[in-house]
Amino acid sequence: MPEHLTVGSLIGLPMGTTPAGRAGSPTPVLVAGGHAGADAAAHAAEAGAEEEEIEGPNWTIAGGEVGHGGQSAWRGDGVEALTFNNPFGQVMERVWFDGKVVYAVDLGKVILDASKVKVAQEYQPVYAAELGTDGRAVRPPEMVPGQLNIYDTVPGMDRYSPIWQFNYVIVPRAYEANTLRSEADCLASGYPILRSQDFEN
Repeated sequence: MPEHLTVGSLIGLPMGTTPAGRAGSPTPVLVAGGHAGADAAAHAAEAGAEEEEIEGPNWTIAGGEVGHGGQSAWRGDGVEALTFNNPFGQVMERVWFDGKVVYAVDLGKVILDASKVKVAQEYQPVYAAELGTDGRAVRPPEMVPGQLNIYDTVPGMDRYSPIWQFNYVIVPRAYEANTLRSEADCLASGYPILRSQDFEN
């Protein structure tokens, strides 16, 4: 039977095969920091365990090699400490969450009934927005240049959903971009908020 690729064989190898030189036990290597002797053996055993693990929590992958966690969620400046090589060239954006910057993948607009689907809230400070009788924006809102959108939740929170309902926060012309950086900021601002029927995945 001819070899064929599957969804799981993203590196161009048929499922169940390994790249050349990777068959059998992994070869122990000297790791950064100069581990030697028993220490090197322990690190080699750990690497071997990772090599044998078929699936598991808290994986990180760099150059096809599996590691485990160890990365801080946030940098010191409040930006998400994300490492992602975006292999499929997806559109990404920076978004505020609770005063910190996180990264999101934009998968486009969706039409749904929010009474039947769990949704999260996304706030968009804008100069102007108009909703039709269906609750959707009549035209694209007038954006505040440089302003990031604002999420109410992130993955791992009970209220989180990958479907976002847009709330247009109507700010004055004198508003300085990115003054609002959290849901709490928006709700406490006193600015009008239009909860729309515009949704995005």
